[in-house]
Amino acid sequence: MNDTVKMFLISLITAVLVQVLLGPQIQRMQQQQHQGAAPVAVAPAPVQSAPTQPTPQAPAQPAPQVEAAIPAPEFVGTTIKDARKIAVSQSIIIIQDGDREAPDKTPGEILEQNPTAGTMLTSTREIRVIVARAREAKVPNLVGKPIAEAKSTLAGLGVEFTEVPKDSSKTPGTILSQKPAAGVKVQPGTSVELTIAALPLIEVPAVTGKYLNKAKTVLKDSGLDVGDVKRVEHEEHGENYVLKQDPAAGAKVPFGTTITLTVVAPN
Repeated sequence: MNDTVKMFLISLITAVLVQVLLGPQIQRMQQQQHQGAAPVAVAPAPVQSAPTQPTPQAPAQPAPQVEAAIPAPEFVGTTIKDARKIAVSQSIIIIQDGDREAPDKTPGEILEQNPTAGTMLTSTREIRVIVARAREAKVPNLVGKPIAEAKSTLAGLGVEFTEVPKDSSKTPGTILSQKPAAGVKVQPGTSVELTIAALPLIEVPAVTGKYLNKAKTVLKDSGLDVGDVKRVEHEEHGENYVLKQDPAAGAKVPFGTTITLTVVAPN
């Protein structure tokens, strides 16, 4: 066998051995080169959530209180004014449904109530009532009568009155006019205005500077009286000279008013 064949066989055998022995290792290296390095799994960063805020809660509403049932009081025979005073203390509302004639009852007195006394009142504390109607009075004709008689007549009807004096030539105290007029119906307690005759007011004359006797004459002629006479010493004027008068000159006073004088005392 020549040398060329030998060398060929040796190279072939060597290549086969290399392929057998190193082939798997070479394949792994080639695969790694083609595929590259294996990706490294990176864990996702933890997401931090915002702190949870507590949810505000509405304050608890107190449960509605149910008023305890109470028995209806007895209001029949009581005036509505007094009944309402009692009802307020028990949170009861009194409603006047009407009125009717009741000559033997006091005006405003409760005649009926609904619900009746003793009925249990629960959520609705209302009592409806009927009251006695006020008796109407017809105003009599009082013009020309003396004030004393007019007062007595009106008092018997339960009617009030007011007096309005007016200067007149008629007898003092005589009724000159009235308001309301005669025949008008009014409720008890209504006020009737009576205009009565009065003597005209007198203007006090000036008597200061006169002597006592003259001053008395002037005052009496004017319808006035002389009251106390005060005496004081005075260096310039003589005895009984009028230094002062009360009320003063020009004042308006009723007929018969007393005038006080201050005069000079005897020396």
